[in-house]
Amino acid sequence: MKQNYIMKACAFFLFALLAVGCTQDYSKKYYQSIPEEFDAICQRAIDEWKVPGMAVAVVKDGKVVFLKGFGMATLPDSLNEGVPVTEKTQFVIASTSKAFTSALLANVMDEHKEIKWDSPVVEYLPDFKLYDPWVTKNFQVRDIMVHRTGFKSYALDDLPFFGYDRDELYSLFGAVRPTYSFRSTYAYNNEMYTVAARIIEKYTGKSWDEAIAERIFVPLEMKNTTTGNVSFYTAENLAHGYGMTKAEDSDQIAIYARDDKDDAFTWLSAVAPAGFVISTAEDMANWLIMHLSHGTFKEKQIVSRENHDMLFYPQTMVSCDSARLCNYAQGWTIEQNNRGRYIRHTGLAYGYTALVGMVPDLNLGFVFLTNNGSTTDPQAAIARDLIELYYGNKDCNNFDTYFTEYKESLFAERKRPESEEEEPVKALKNSAYAGTYHLDIFGDARVYEKNDTLYFKLKDVDSPLVHKNGNVFYFRVPGAGRFELTFKEKGGRVDALTFDINDPIGDFRKR
Repeated sequence: MKQNYIMKACAFFLFALLAVGCTQDYSKKYYQSIPEEFDAICQRAIDEWKVPGMAVAVVKDGKVVFLKGFGMATLPDSLNEGVPVTEKTQFVIASTSKAFTSALLANVMDEHKEIKWDSPVVEYLPDFKLYDPWVTKNFQVRDIMVHRTGFKSYALDDLPFFGYDRDELYSLFGAVRPTYSFRSTYAYNNEMYTVAARIIEKYTGKSWDEAIAERIFVPLEMKNTTTGNVSFYTAENLAHGYGMTKAEDSDQIAIYARDDKDDAFTWLSAVAPAGFVISTAEDMANWLIMHLSHGTFKEKQIVSRENHDMLFYPQTMVSCDSARLCNYAQGWTIEQNNRGRYIRHTGLAYGYTALVGMVPDLNLGFVFLTNNGSTTDPQAAIARDLIELYYGNKDCNNFDTYFTEYKESLFAERKRPESEEEEPVKALKNSAYAGTYHLDIFGDARVYEKNDTLYFKLKDVDSPLVHKNGNVFYFRVPGAGRFELTFKEKGGRVDALTFDINDPIGDFRKR
């Protein structure tokens, strides 16, 4: 009953928004070029928000009306003067890569008519397997990229740090028991995009990296765009990644250089179809022009109109409130607000953030690429101010609102929840836990003792176990953090173990 009420309320809200949009004519308020205030708003992100560098492109009515770099791709230090951002500076575009994979799949579907959005994935990938046999059988191509599989948010995201590569992650889907029922809940997931890549690779006979370059980058004349698998370590024009934090001695934002490039590659290469395109503002302008032209670029049909429309068909409800209704499509968030439709996606990974957005009613598109790896709020604020300026509202001030909220969040004291101290239950002898444990697909895990300390080994992980309480321990994985591990007893003997990666993975049974 509650769910039906929410759905009806959101449907009414959407109807009201559409009604409002239909009663207003904004055509006379459109700017024919870039609003004069826009350059200064972008510069504020560098001066006040302390974003190290940002590249911006704006497309209006099929033409690039703004293309500029702000700040530094590499900040100056005692050894060099730094490198400024230009329109050709490369950035990891993180999760805005998802839309590239969805467009690539649509392009392949145009050529291979037998691939249908509504057909089961197992028709094309017979080895595809999820935990539930019924879901496996009924899981359609349109379900792959819209975050409604049933897993918790970011399921499997930590496993690349255990040593599992993209192919191995694909095989692990069947071992993870989903928390939610199929198609019932929005929960963001990166690894499912590898399924789309698998279909692409089967029908093109090429790797995802090769296919996306040949079918998307080249025809769109994206000359400085590549994938991180190809150029993350070799790109000469790639901005350095940074993070933002609170300065130790003042209420100011401080910048620090990221030094975890190897961790970044480990994770991003494993989920590359979801997050490892590297591009420039100049190239991304062509990407926007293609989408605003319904899949066409310079009279070349990159994606058919039918399949291009499908990329923006809302499928999974993300959120609904008094200001906006958001749904997820194929690699895009579709927001309906009192102005109309705002198509967007953000990305954040390892020192880089991105925002790509379009407002079809305005024939407007924009992209913001930064080497600030902490928040997409600066881009989100500037984008909303830009939209308002194009609608003729010069009194908008999203920048100040977002900036104030971000600083309050960043500078807020982190108070630990109060809890009663409990005497932990002692563990068994180390010898009771030692042994080899097995779980199909995952393989063998080993618990062994060294210098009176228990160790847990699985794939590339070989970490000491720290006792927490009773048969519960925890271990740490570089790049991923802390994981809780629980041993299970049967008949007075330890016979299994499991560890927490959000969704249940089942029990490793002791041999």
